[in-house]
Amino acid sequence: MIVLTPISGGKDSQAATLWAENKFGLKSLTGVFCDVKWEADETYLHIDYFTQKLGINFKVLTSKKYDGMVDLAVKRGRFPSTTARFCTEELKIFPMIDYILTLEDHIIVVDGIRADESAKRSKMEAECRYFKYYFEPYQTNTMIVESFADKPPVSLNQKKKLKKAQDRLAIGKDDPKYYTYRKKDVIKWCEKYDDSVIRPCFHMTGDEVIYYSLNRGYDINPRYKRGYKRVGCDPCIMEDIPSITLTVKESPSTIIKVKDAELKANSSFFPPDKIPKRYHSKVDKKGKSYPTMGDVERYINDKTATPDMFISDPVFKCRSHYNICE
Repeated sequence: MIVLTPISGGKDSQAATLWAENKFGLKSLTGVFCDVKWEADETYLHIDYFTQKLGINFKVLTSKKYDGMVDLAVKRGRFPSTTARFCTEELKIFPMIDYILTLEDHIIVVDGIRADESAKRSKMEAECRYFKYYFEPYQTNTMIVESFADKPPVSLNQKKKLKKAQDRLAIGKDDPKYYTYRKKDVIKWCEKYDDSVIRPCFHMTGDEVIYYSLNRGYDINPRYKRGYKRVGCDPCIMEDIPSITLTVKESPSTIIKVKDAELKANSSFFPPDKIPKRYHSKVDKKGKSYPTMGDVERYINDKTATPDMFISDPVFKCRSHYNICE
């Protein structure tokens, strides 16, 4: 049996890995890092620190198709977005599947996902199968209708999605959708081996996973102390304005990185609604305006032109979103 622990450099995957080491023993573990080649330098350094201190067998996985985030954006002609997160699929999920299919043994994936991270994750299970959605649907028309039961559709796209699902159900069509990447290979592999998933941090809070590491003598990624709620891609397409503000104020190299990537991909990293339209400097073929990294930088600098108690604190002072300053 091989115990796989995905390591991202974040607090949750670190706590899950330490739990796995305590549960199964270090010799059983293999830590895996899916490198999208877009993480912060601090995150790469922290991963090196954590894996070396723990002494875990460690593998770095990369996409066979794309040479990281920028290459993905260039070849796709656009950056991923909050509604089309193909970066996760292409640069993380597919490389992990490729790696698992090379293993000739039963596996347990110890995953750091927590229920309180998002509404979507709260509906996951603390224990399941890694290849679950190859054998049961991840989406049906019934699921779509149920998802809007407590929260009616707001946007035009949501309304169209709901109506389409209702219309299909009216004629008896549930249209189940399954994962299809290397489906034949996955099914053949699963005929021989088990693919269990355990999420030991599922019912824990962000503070609890941080202290799980600290109480065992392991530092957490320093980005948390600087005020970032999450770590990983730098920046992430899901990042909020406060986090992007930290980057604008303190990480000029990241701003340059994004600007260069936008030029290479001929695409904006940010969606049109990230900042007010009056700051947009670009217009697409349909006449819709959108911002560049330079526009977002200008908006943030204008917004924070007056002294800000949060941003103007000395760099060394803890500004964590979590309770780790004491």
